Amino acid sequence: MPRQNLSEDTTPFAVARAITTLGQNIARARIRRGLRQVDLAKKTGLALGTLRRIEEGSPTTALSAYFTVLWALGLEREFNDLASPDRDEEGKTLEAARQPARVDLKSKGGLDGDF
Repeated sequence: MPRQNLSEDTTPFAVARAITTLGQNIARARIRRGLRQVDLAKKTGLALGTLRRIEEGSPTTALSAYFTVLWALGLEREFNDLASPDRDEEGKTLEAARQPARVDLKSKGGLDGDF
């Protein structure tokens, strides 16, 4: 199957919705801090157009640009919980299912532990 790049037309709906929400949250955080888009763009070193695309929730804008804006707004503490293995309930369940079953040797008349 040939490689397919994501575009605004091929991004899954749930992903597009989440990115749009993230962009709206970033815009709200910027406004709460009394920053203009041009101020935040200067602070991050991003082009003004890139910042506008972030606030619009563009799925084709680099993830590093989103993270840079979050950092500039003081929201970098959110990074650690993103895809955290501790919160991955499905992954933990699948991992546990692959673990070999433990054998209780004492109940099977096996080793008595007296060496």
